[in-house]
Amino acid sequence: MDKNSPEYKKYRREISRRYRQRNPQKKLARKAGEVIPKQPCELCLQKGITNMDVEAHHDDHKKPWNVRWLCKKHHEQVDTEVERRRKNAK
Repeated sequence: MDKNSPEYKKYRREISRRYRQRNPQKKLARKAGEVIPKQPCELCLQKGITNMDVEAHHDDHKKPWNVRWLCKKHHEQVDTEVERRRKNAK
């Protein structure tokens, strides 16, 4: 399906709508991320690097004001580790 086609765009909107319905707490967390001032990546800082190209990470989406600022690389690493722990806990 062509990503510029109206059908694809309608499909993506529906996927997004369903996701938001299933995860209302994440919407609050994202909203909080827009309000909380960005900080350098906390993991890069530990290595003495000031990286301001960051994304908001929430350890618990029920606590939207508890944000960790991580660069894309570290955000992916943390999410992968969280997912691995969640699967092993089952």
